[in-house]
Amino acid sequence: MNRLSFKQCISCATLCTAFLSLGASAQVVDTTRIYRIGEVVVTGSNHATGRNLLPYTVSTVKSSQLEATGQSQLLSAISGQVPSLFVSERNVLGFGVSNGGSGGIKIRGVGGSPTNAVLMMVDGQPQFAGIYSHHVADFYETEYVDRVEVLRGPGSVLYGSNAMGGVINVITKNADRNGVHTTLSSQYGSYNTWRSSLVNTVRLGKFSSLVSLGYDRTDGIEDDFDFKQGSLYVKLGYDFSQTWKQRADYSLMNFVGNDPIYPKLSKSESTDIYHQNITRGEASLSLSNYYERTNGCVRIYYSYGNHYIDDPKHFHSLDDRFGVLAYQNVRPWKDASVTLGFDYDTYTGKIPVSGGNAHTEGSISTISRKSITEYSPYITFSQDWFEGALILNAGLRMANSDRFGTQWIPQGGFVIHPAEGWTVKASLSEGYRNPSFREMYLYRSANPELDPERMMNYEVIVEKTFSRYFSMDVTGYYSKGDNLIQTVDMKNENAGRFINKGIEVSASSCPIDKLNLRASYSYLHTSLDNLTAAPRNQYFLGFGWQALPKLKMDAELKGIGGLYVSDQTEHQNYVLLNMKITYMAFRAFELFVTLNNITNTDYMINRGYTMPGFNGMGGFKVHF
Repeated sequence: MNRLSFKQCISCATLCTAFLSLGASAQVVDTTRIYRIGEVVVTGSNHATGRNLLPYTVSTVKSSQLEATGQSQLLSAISGQVPSLFVSERNVLGFGVSNGGSGGIKIRGVGGSPTNAVLMMVDGQPQFAGIYSHHVADFYETEYVDRVEVLRGPGSVLYGSNAMGGVINVITKNADRNGVHTTLSSQYGSYNTWRSSLVNTVRLGKFSSLVSLGYDRTDGIEDDFDFKQGSLYVKLGYDFSQTWKQRADYSLMNFVGNDPIYPKLSKSESTDIYHQNITRGEASLSLSNYYERTNGCVRIYYSYGNHYIDDPKHFHSLDDRFGVLAYQNVRPWKDASVTLGFDYDTYTGKIPVSGGNAHTEGSISTISRKSITEYSPYITFSQDWFEGALILNAGLRMANSDRFGTQWIPQGGFVIHPAEGWTVKASLSEGYRNPSFREMYLYRSANPELDPERMMNYEVIVEKTFSRYFSMDVTGYYSKGDNLIQTVDMKNENAGRFINKGIEVSASSCPIDKLNLRASYSYLHTSLDNLTAAPRNQYFLGFGWQALPKLKMDAELKGIGGLYVSDQTEHQNYVLLNMKITYMAFRAFELFVTLNNITNTDYMINRGYTMPGFNGMGGFKVHF
């Protein structure tokens, strides 16, 4: 990674000190106050806010809903549970990368290929590999996750580049219970698949920790389509006081996978097996303050990746990223809130070997180390009027880059509560995505003069809570993108544009005790032809029932219509039925069975990769 200059270090340190000092003279939080703000989210505002107070569309998938799927990989668990969110898959376990890889994400048809227009975050920290500017889907697991918040629509004012189409923010668990607690889980099933995890939490006075270990492996749905992965997540915390808290975390993931299918797509008699060995890591240190009229955080982070791929010739890439995130939320007067923020990051990458050949000057398949530095202040403001009947919200980011110059990114919206249980929202927001190293420097189509992609989004949401038993919301959106990077006459150009528009409906109900129902539907119309991983129609039905004190049943029905895969493949229309049955044999010991694709539906998401039919897993979970 390029070293920071002394001047840059001093500037970052000065800024961090200034942000933290905003809360130094404020009063301590009065913990006796109670605010009725409904479901609380942090995505879209940088602080805990009632979802019905934000003009933007944020969906939440809770840890109980993740666990009900029986999945260990996070993106598989959330796929289908959020309207307009679609995740590509190819195997019973493992997304992979590069040619034949899956784990691509689209929200409202926006995501790119590879996915670099939907931003993955962990606790508000951006996540993507430096060279191709996309996330690595296998990095995210469910065991240490408290919830997942999905911002449907641009989030670039708060989160910068790659949040053009939306944001997926993974909120990790905290060690809230005093003492030492450990959970061991293991399951085994179809295709010689084994998933196991160990999670330990400690809370001793002001100190807390969470440690998660995971190991998954499978033979795959075809011969030589095996995959195995190990992961580590560590989170440490120390509460200096009620108002000052420090956190540190470290993540490490390695997977090794083989792929015999992709070589056959171009040569049916091929016996080649593509091989991938991917390692990614991340570390961060943060300091947060919590006062009655102000709260904020400063986080320093570093991430890195080391990728070895043989498809069939040897490829090796290295990337890393250093960044500082700082923000302070202030309540300057009654019913007003201001967020002042600043992001700094520098990311680098190099490809020393490609096609089995070492890097040489002028090569189009390898690159020497490249770097991009970005620094962006931003501000958001909200004001309540008429005792919360009207809320106005606006924000602006000045996105600066040593490569792409300065961009001004706006957002604005309002929330109206016209009557008891009713909420009406409207917003406009702009998103952007900076070109990746691949688009600027790799292969014959490379163009170092590319500009950022941009998208403007308009949406209206109506929410209604009929009672504690039933609530629903309807969203209509219109998204217009331009400056899209496309290959024209063998060269990458900012020549593309699109219009996406659609409708989203969500509903939830608790008709009786111990029974929860969820439903969603989304419709997408796009001006783009042959858009992969973007179904025209998508619906989801979720069911959770505590049938007996020791017996719990969860089921989900996922429907997809009008999914384009390739010119050689018919549009996919399919319905999947999955179920998990859990039996609490003892207070601290449970047995479970997960059944997937119960109707044995034949379907495909990635060209050439037929998805698994009926399959199942059985396992146990013990708490001690």
